Amino acid sequence: MLLFLKDLGIEDTQLGPFLTKNYAIFSEDLENLKTRVAYLQSKNFSKADIAQMVRNAPFLLSFSVERLDNRLGFFQKELELSVKKTRDMVIRLPRLLTGSLEPVKENMKVFNTRLFKVKERHLFLAYLGRAQYDPTKPNYISLDKLVSVPDGIFCEGMAKASVQDFEKFLKTL
Repeated sequence: MLLFLKDLGIEDTQLGPFLTKNYAIFSEDLENLKTRVAYLQSKNFSKADIAQMVRNAPFLLSFSVERLDNRLGFFQKELELSVKKTRDMVIRLPRLLTGSLEPVKENMKVFNTRLFKVKERHLFLAYLGRAQYDPTKPNYISLDKLVSVPDGIFCEGMAKASVQDFEKFLKTL
């Protein structure tokens, strides 16, 4: 096992910290570990990339090929990333593959929700002829306020319309 880890690119000085975090790797079948490395190589991760990922996320090789594939697929699909951008992201942040997906899903939900809210509000302002985002012109609307204020303040303060008008408009989308 130690020879496998060294061959993978884990330096002698890194073996102690690695094994302290993932001592359970000794219970893994060596052929399974080789299969997981081969899977990552088949996804065009270089040997140096895999070594870096394993050093930064010691439990990475404890994940089955199916689980690794599901995680890579999740990030590529949910973040709408190319294969290369997905690979670059997990090289930099390999713990995304080994950590819980719940915080990621929650953050994605908040971000998409916000994007949807921005789009709705922008369309309403455009409909009213008030979509003015240039700070040098009158009736400027800051993008920060566009997303951060409640509907009532948005409608009355920025759109100069009632919440009921906004709600009626949203039904037309």
